[in-house]
Amino acid sequence: MELKIYNPQADGFLQKIDWNFEELKSEITNKANDYMSLVYTPDQMKEAKKDRAALRKFITALEDKRKEIKKQVMIPYTDFEEKEKELISIVNQAVSNIDTQIKAYDESIRQEKLEKVKEIYAKTIGGLADIVTFDKIFKESWLNVSTTLKSITNEIIEVRDKIDNDLVVINADTSPYAYEMKEEYLKNFDLTAAVNKKQQLEETAKKKALFEEQQRQEEAQRKQQLEEEAKKIASAGKEETEPNDQVPVQKTRTTGERTLAITFRCVVKEHNFEEANMKLNILKKACEEFEIIKQEEM
Repeated sequence: MELKIYNPQADGFLQKIDWNFEELKSEITNKANDYMSLVYTPDQMKEAKKDRAALRKFITALEDKRKEIKKQVMIPYTDFEEKEKELISIVNQAVSNIDTQIKAYDESIRQEKLEKVKEIYAKTIGGLADIVTFDKIFKESWLNVSTTLKSITNEIIEVRDKIDNDLVVINADTSPYAYEMKEEYLKNFDLTAAVNKKQQLEETAKKKALFEEQQRQEEAQRKQQLEEEAKKIASAGKEETEPNDQVPVQKTRTTGERTLAITFRCVVKEHNFEEANMKLNILKKACEEFEIIKQEEM
């Protein structure tokens, strides 16, 4: 099959379009130079607009002629292009039929090789099969025609030996994060990632310990403050013990005025100790005598 062009022949194709280019170029250049040197005054703006319109009209005429020539030149090419594409379509149908068969054959070869690679994996991977599954180490390039079964076997052996050695290192680690290290390692069999995981966990543990120690100290301070507040409340209203060598002074009551004795029970939450203490102090000042009979923690 060969494409033959009968008309026009190789030397019969349109080589160029003959037209008065040089003549027009000379005339247009001179005219354009005249306009380039013109300076319009405000009174001449009407003339300036006319000149601009005339030049634009000339440009439009040139462009219209170019488009007309292009359309005429393209007529035979467009007809040729349409027919050529029709031929391509016919040939592509045959190509598609052959391509389908070739791809089916290639895929069958790939599947045969895949089964052989799986057999090599099963024989080579040993006791790591549970954690180093076939899908985790499989490479698409193994199924290429240029990749030999021997090279695939060597790659699987290298993977097996590397993982064996890495697991020995991890299992020998005595830190409390050996499990997390192994878990991280088995994601992508990256020993560096496993070590980084351990360091990250150790750093987190240090920060947590510091935080908890700070919390303990703050809690101890808070308890101490509460105990001090409780002592203040417990001692509220109690008279200071006078020295033994001094005679106690007897408080006298105002004659002729009634005196009331009020007995009450007050239960106070820790966070209200301070407020309760203030209220007791106020009550103490209003009393002739004030005594806390009993205080107990509930």
